Amino acid sequence: MAIALAMVFLSLSSVLMSITPSLFLALGMMPVINQLKKRGLSHLVSVLVVVVLFVLVVAGLLAAVIPALVRQFNDLIAGVPAALYAVQQTEWYSWISQQFGISVTDQALKSIENYVTAENLMAISGGILHVGFGVVNGISAGFLIVVLTLYFVSTLDSIKSALVRLIPAYRRPVFTSTLEDIIYTVGRSVAGSVTLSAINAGVVFVLFLLLGSKITILLAIAAFFISLIPMIGSVLFLFIGTFAGLLMGPSQAVVFALSYFIYIQLEAYQVTPRVMGKAVNVPGILVIIAAMAGAALMGLLGALLSIPVTASMLIIVRKLVVPKADSQTVAPSHNF
Repeated sequence: MAIALAMVFLSLSSVLMSITPSLFLALGMMPVINQLKKRGLSHLVSVLVVVVLFVLVVAGLLAAVIPALVRQFNDLIAGVPAALYAVQQTEWYSWISQQFGISVTDQALKSIENYVTAENLMAISGGILHVGFGVVNGISAGFLIVVLTLYFVSTLDSIKSALVRLIPAYRRPVFTSTLEDIIYTVGRSVAGSVTLSAINAGVVFVLFLLLGSKITILLAIAAFFISLIPMIGSVLFLFIGTFAGLLMGPSQAVVFALSYFIYIQLEAYQVTPRVMGKAVNVPGILVIIAAMAGAALMGLLGALLSIPVTASMLIIVRKLVVPKADSQTVAPSHNF
């Protein structure tokens, strides 16, 4: 039975990879819908406003980012020879060449020549084709996620009502309260994580723009997705961004590392508490364990969803398991 369930799960993994982020994105929009309802708008109008804003934001980002992204990627490829030449003029490159009596560039070229064989070229061609199919699949999956997100946003109340009807009537009040708490916590968690990552990407964009980088949008997009990883995302991008700055020059790398490190401290102690509030109260050790387990099960997506899933489990424990345990003041009798 367990093997059959595992095979079914593997078969449906691609479907689940689209449904899961769509559902969590929809829950992330619920705080906005609730705020609009508090301002006097009806539920239908609030949903329509959020849906229209979501479509406009996605379309605007695609229209603004994709052309600049393609242009900066082409500039990155075209600038590789100049970057290699600049590296050869640095002091650390000269020091390595003098200390070891070798030319790093010559060694790299020899390695490339040894690697370029007919078999490897065929493998590279197959890999490029595989990447092309991956890009097409990624675009279609992204479109499906957008459509499913809009569907979940518009039908979330109906889904909640259907779930409540499945529970016995005497348990519905507790179940409804727990479900509302989970939806609120997950919504705040997702919305807060996206907001923090957007701020992070904005800081990276401004820093590299001031440093004179030609791939600011590429680095900002990388910062956005990497900083979504709980606990370690910003620290991980600190090393990536410093390396990107090092390709520009040692001074740029130092300036970025110091500036971004200061931002990480501000994010941890000032920005995150204001954005997240007290809605997402998960101990740090549980965040790390959940992120590792999520990454092992579902890769990057699992790591990203680890905090809302863990927060939901803690709510279930606090509202269902703990009260039941506290109510059992007498040991159960066993009849043999």
